[in-house]
Amino acid sequence: MQWFSKNAVLFSVKTCLAAFLALYISLELNLDKPAWALTTVYVSSQLYAASTLSKSVFRLMGTLLGGLFVFLIYPETVQSPVLFSLCVSLWVSVCLYLSLHDRTPKSYVFMLAGYSAAIMGFPGVTLPLTITGTVISRIEEITLGVTCSSFIHGLLFPVKMRSLLEQSVNVWYQNGRKLCSDLLNGIPKDNSPEREEILIRMAQYPQQVEVLITHCVYEGNAARKLIRLVSVQYQHLSYLIPTLTAIEQRLHQMSQLQIHFPETVAQAFQQFLMWLNDGEHIKDTADIQATLSACQAELKHAWQQGELPTGECLLLTGLLERLADVVRIAGAYQSVSDLVSDLSGDTSLAHKERSSPHIDTGLVLLSALTSFLATFGACLFWMGSAMNNGATAPMMAAILSSFFANADTPGNSMKLFIKGVVISVVISVLYVAVLIPGAITFEALMICLTPGLILLGLVIANPATNMIGLSVAIQIPGLIGMSHDLKPDLPAVINNAIASMTGVLFAVVITLLIRNKRPSWTARRAVRSGLRELLRFVKEMERNGSSLLARQQFITGMLERVNIILPRMRLDPHPDLLPSGNLVTEVWLGVNCYDYYARNRDVLGNYHIDNGQMFHELALFLKRRMKSLKAAPHAGLLDELDILLLEMEGLAAEAEEIFTPLIHLYSIRLWLFPENAWPVRELGYLRGRR
Repeated sequence: MQWFSKNAVLFSVKTCLAAFLALYISLELNLDKPAWALTTVYVSSQLYAASTLSKSVFRLMGTLLGGLFVFLIYPETVQSPVLFSLCVSLWVSVCLYLSLHDRTPKSYVFMLAGYSAAIMGFPGVTLPLTITGTVISRIEEITLGVTCSSFIHGLLFPVKMRSLLEQSVNVWYQNGRKLCSDLLNGIPKDNSPEREEILIRMAQYPQQVEVLITHCVYEGNAARKLIRLVSVQYQHLSYLIPTLTAIEQRLHQMSQLQIHFPETVAQAFQQFLMWLNDGEHIKDTADIQATLSACQAELKHAWQQGELPTGECLLLTGLLERLADVVRIAGAYQSVSDLVSDLSGDTSLAHKERSSPHIDTGLVLLSALTSFLATFGACLFWMGSAMNNGATAPMMAAILSSFFANADTPGNSMKLFIKGVVISVVISVLYVAVLIPGAITFEALMICLTPGLILLGLVIANPATNMIGLSVAIQIPGLIGMSHDLKPDLPAVINNAIASMTGVLFAVVITLLIRNKRPSWTARRAVRSGLRELLRFVKEMERNGSSLLARQQFITGMLERVNIILPRMRLDPHPDLLPSGNLVTEVWLGVNCYDYYARNRDVLGNYHIDNGQMFHELALFLKRRMKSLKAAPHAGLLDELDILLLEMEGLAAEAEEIFTPLIHLYSIRLWLFPENAWPVRELGYLRGRR
């Protein structure tokens, strides 16, 4: 966003007005800490009216929860400052742990409940008689700040979020169409920047859409209908990455094996491309579905007549099936898009719940531990050093360690926050020493603060400087000591600044020692988690056949991990992640294993096809891969797959019901051994090696 764009200027002006409204009411009501109301306005204000209201609600809920906790532990721990500090520090870490289990904006409730207790509780460690007043004052000021912020942003030229939500889903879909068209017109190289950029953006869309959906709830009934409809689109578009990757995989193998399209397949491809690139008629999926199905039938007939090798038939059939998946995704997306355009339409289609996010419990625990050590360590330092205004140190440690707990490399973001703290100290000294002493009326104070607040709003509105702006917004009102008597206190500003930097340093040092992990570290943990999930799914399926619900849960859980891994592979490449390290292969392995075995268990049993050894070798490979992500499938697994393929090839020539599981078994082999052509060794030779 440009610095002086229309939206940025409008946001800055409205936020400044909301801040002055909150400050004026605080002063008129003679509230204890007007600085809190001022800070709240800038922290809760967002570019969109709905996100401002939602964040305001979450902030108020978190403040109430944190205040309730302080009230509950205060009578039992008031006689022991160390015990009180320990309880609050544990509360901060527990709340952060709960917060990190939700990747939507709702997580703000628990995160704020944690460090709000620190803000309200730590000043009362040395002055226990003031703690009740501090808690009540905090709740009053936060309520006032979020009310003013929501009122101004919702009343004056509100910016709606509905169009942004619809646009995000549409761009997601259009990117998928573009990548599919590029794949079919010419295979892009694996390191193609454009292809990689599209995949990264597509992996990031699910999280973006989840965030927008959470906020859009606060735009009224029409927005809620839109959310229900977009949720259906979300479910279908989530399958784009594995579907397009499967198309690319088959095209790549055809190129490696120098397999040319038969005339019927080439014609079907041309019709598919015409359909895909025709924006007006892409909703009409019946004709192209019929074309693809007819082409698959012709391939099967040619194979039965001996006119087409088995490997080529299965490869082309699988490719056409993936193209049919694209058609189904597009058809589902377009049918729901019609309802999005007409929000009075039937929304009963959209009651399907979205998938649960993948949570790295180990990383979450590590983040919670870091927060506890930073907060409690700053408490002990404060008590041991008897620092003036020392309560600010653990407060800042709690805030900083919570803010960046979900970042892959928190140290980088913390550097921006520290820059904001330094800037806020300089500005605060300037205001307290030079400007505020001359502001003897509220009007004069407004004139004095307006340039700085307008500039602060512009900084927050710019994504590149948002973190610095929030850091300044958090610090300046407290450092200035904005109160009802408007008396600046330069020594207090300096003491607060020293305490703030102490807390920041505690958080930064402990985070760098414990929690500062690279993106590739997070991605590799997600890969190993996905491998464990695949092994569990295969074992369960082999034992009892599993269910369609389990298949769906497996897919959604694995796609969550794929969306976590892809952006981090681009940001921080690692040798362990390069060879099929994004879990897309594992998604298809699980799906094809289920479609091969669970869907056709009776058929395979009727023909006495023994799959036990194949599943055993597959499990061995997955266990080796969990130990070393570079582990490649071993020869024993290839032999078992070839044995089954050759055995089923002979059966399928006479029994048509064997052809479908044969396709899925070949797909398993294709994902594990993409460079290998159809097995040519005799079945008896392979049996002898078993």
